[in-house]
Amino acid sequence: MTFSIFQSAEKALKAAQYADDAFKTNVHNLMRNASRLGDSELTKLANQLERKVVDSTRMRYPDQVSYPQIPNDVYSMETAHEALELARSILEKVRYAVTK
Repeated sequence: MTFSIFQSAEKALKAAQYADDAFKTNVHNLMRNASRLGDSELTKLANQLERKVVDSTRMRYPDQVSYPQIPNDVYSMETAHEALELARSILEKVRYAVTK
């Protein structure tokens, strides 16, 4: 669940950047993607979500967590819900920015 949440925020930020200046990026860091948009609140939300997930590679690669854990073990339901709220805020801001 947390990976999908992170991915939705990442894709929204990349789409907003592309809509702004057709710059295509392969960067997975939310802060770097948000900072290109020049919106300090969006950058702050991206930073909070990045800090919440710690390292996005932990969600994708089982060898990024200590045995015997798997990626699912390192995120609590509370963390997932907090990440979901941050991602929703990012999506709303991006939606507003793109449609204005």
